[in-house]
Amino acid sequence: MCGISGILSLDGKPIKNLKDRIKLMTKLLHHRGPDQEGVYISQKKNFALSNNRLSIVSPKEIINLPFSKNKNEFLSFNGEIYNYKYLRNELSKKGVKFTTATDTEVLYEFLRNYNLNDFQKINGMWSFAFYNEKKNELLLSRDLLGERHLFYTIENNELIFSSEVKPILCVSQSSNEMDFDSIITSWKFSSCSPGKTLIKNVLRLKPGENLYFSNGRVTFNNFQKLHPEKWFNYFKSSPSIDSVNKNFEEIFSKEIGLRIPKDVSYFTALSGGIDSSVLSYFISKLKTKAQTIFGISHNEQENKQGKFTSELDASYYVAKKLNLNHSHIYLNSKDSIKDLKLAAANGFDGCIDAGVANFSGLSKHLNKMNSKVMLFSEGPDEFLGGYLADIDANKIDTIIGPGKPFEFLKYLSKTNIGKKILIFFLNIKKNKEFEFSHNPFYTRVNHLVSPNTFLNKIIQNYDTKKLHNYGLIDSMYNEVIKDMDYTQIRALNYASKTLPDMFNLRIDKAFMQYSVEVRLPYQSIALAEFFIAMPSKYRFNNGQGKHFLRSYVNEKIDRLISSRPKKGMGHYLFSNKHINEALNFEKVIKETNFFDHYPFKKNIKEILLDKKTHAGNKWIAYSLIKTFENLNEINKKVH
Repeated sequence: MCGISGILSLDGKPIKNLKDRIKLMTKLLHHRGPDQEGVYISQKKNFALSNNRLSIVSPKEIINLPFSKNKNEFLSFNGEIYNYKYLRNELSKKGVKFTTATDTEVLYEFLRNYNLNDFQKINGMWSFAFYNEKKNELLLSRDLLGERHLFYTIENNELIFSSEVKPILCVSQSSNEMDFDSIITSWKFSSCSPGKTLIKNVLRLKPGENLYFSNGRVTFNNFQKLHPEKWFNYFKSSPSIDSVNKNFEEIFSKEIGLRIPKDVSYFTALSGGIDSSVLSYFISKLKTKAQTIFGISHNEQENKQGKFTSELDASYYVAKKLNLNHSHIYLNSKDSIKDLKLAAANGFDGCIDAGVANFSGLSKHLNKMNSKVMLFSEGPDEFLGGYLADIDANKIDTIIGPGKPFEFLKYLSKTNIGKKILIFFLNIKKNKEFEFSHNPFYTRVNHLVSPNTFLNKIIQNYDTKKLHNYGLIDSMYNEVIKDMDYTQIRALNYASKTLPDMFNLRIDKAFMQYSVEVRLPYQSIALAEFFIAMPSKYRFNNGQGKHFLRSYVNEKIDRLISSRPKKGMGHYLFSNKHINEALNFEKVIKETNFFDHYPFKKNIKEILLDKKTHAGNKWIAYSLIKTFENLNEINKKVH
C-alpha cells in the first residue's frame, strides 16, 4: 500500500514550479507510505511522478521509486498484486530477469510484456501510474472492485492526479469550489456519485477504468467487469449444499491464502458476527499466527443482548472456539475527537461517513503495535442481502413486485397513508421511504442516510423524482441482468458502485491515515462473482439475510453465532455524550456561512438544530462545513 501522485503537461510544454509542486504532493502523502519515497521529473520538465511506499512485500528491500529499470518507463504503484509469484514465474519463462523480490517489479514487467486487455490475469488491488518518457504516454488505472482510489483534475493544460484529493488542491493553479450536486449526493449517501468528488472538476477513476494519455489526447476505457453469469448454469442445476460449500471453500481458502502477508504482522477484525467469524475460521485453519481484534465504539457493545452475550463477549467466544489470539480496544476515548475532526475537515473526496473515525482508531492502534496489515470482512452484506433495507426490498419484490399477486398494492406507495398501510402489511423495517422502482430498476442502497423527504425540507427545488447513481445498475451489465433475479441485481449493483465508491473509500482513507493496509478477501473477483450469482434462496430465510453464510456458520462454527442478529460496525463515535459535546455541532451550524453559498432553504439551520433531527444529519452538516472551511484555507494559501 502506498501513495502516488503526478503532474503531466498535456501540451508538452514545461510545467511551472514542477519540482516544488510534486515535492509538496509527496509530503502530503507521507502517511500513506512512510517507509520510502521518491520523485521522478522528466528531462523536458513536462511530467513529474512520485511514490510513497508502505513496504509490506519484501519490506527490508530498498527499491527505486518510482520504479524503473531502464530510465524510460516509470511505475508509481499503490496496492498489492496477490498472485505476483505466479506472474513472476510466467514472466521469467518469457526471459524477464528480476532484480528485486517485490510485487512492484512484477507489475512493472507485466505492463511492459502484456497487453492492457490481459489485466484479468492479475489478482490484486491497485491504482497506478505507468509512464513512457520516449513516447510521452501515461496510463492511470484502478482495480475492478475499487479497493484503491485515484483522483485527478484536468486544468490549464495539466493533468494532476493523486491517491487523495488534498494534494491536488494544494498544487492546483485554480481556486477550487465545492460542487452542489455532489453535496446533495454525499448528504444522501455519505459519498459522492461514482467518478465524482465534492470538488468541482476534481474527479476519480471509476472501478475497472483506465485513463490513457497518448498523442496529446486523454481517453478512458473500462478494461474489466464482473462476470457472475459464469455461475448461472451451475446454480440452475440445483446443486447440493455440499457442492456449494465446497466451491465456496475452494475459492475463499485460495483468496485468503494469497492475502495473508508473509513478511509483516497482521490483524483480523473479529466482532463475533457472521462475516468476521467465517473469515477468522478460514484463517484459523491455515495455522498462521493470527491476531484478532474488536473495537468498542460505545458502552452498549458490552451489554448483554437478550438470551445471548454482548458483542464483545461474542467476539471472545468465537476467538476461543477457533483458538485465536484476541483482544479489544476502546475507540470512544478523548483521542477519537481528533480523528473525528480530521475526518470532518477532509471530506474532499465526498466520503463524509462518521465511521471513518472508528476505523482510524483501529488503524492507530495497529500502527502502535507495529502491524501494517488488517484483514477485513467487508462484502458479504452487500453480496448476500445482509442489510434490513435489502430484506425489505426482497419482501417488496416477492409480494407486490412485477407479476406478483398483490402487485396492484404498489400504487399505495404514492401517498403517505398508503405507505403506512404497506409498511404494516409488509412489516417493513427500513425501506419506509419506498424509494425504489422495478421498471426502470432502481434500488434503495443501505448507505442512504437522508431520504428525499428530509432533503426536500432543506434544499430549494430538490428533485424528488431523480434516480441517483448508487441505485442504478451500470449500463455495461444490461445484457447479463436479463437472466438475474432482483436480489442478484442488487448484489451486482452493490459490487460495482457501493463497495468501490463508498465503503472501500471509507476504509482506505481511515486506515491509511495511520499507515495500515486493509485487505478484503471477500472482495476477490472470484468470490464476488460466485456470491452475486447465488439465487435469492441463498440470501433470505425467516426474515434474515445472508442465509448461505448463516447456514455455513451453523454447520462449521457455532449455532449461537449463526443466529445472531445483524449488527453494524458499531456506534458512531459522536453518539458518546462527551465526544458530542466536544464537537458542538450546534455552535458550528449556528455560526457558519456555508449554507449561504448554495441553494439551501433559508430555514435550514432551524431544521438542523431541531431536537427531532437525526444526529446523522447534524454530523453531515458539520462535515460539509468543516470541509468547506478547510478548502477556503487551502485556496488562500495557494492563491
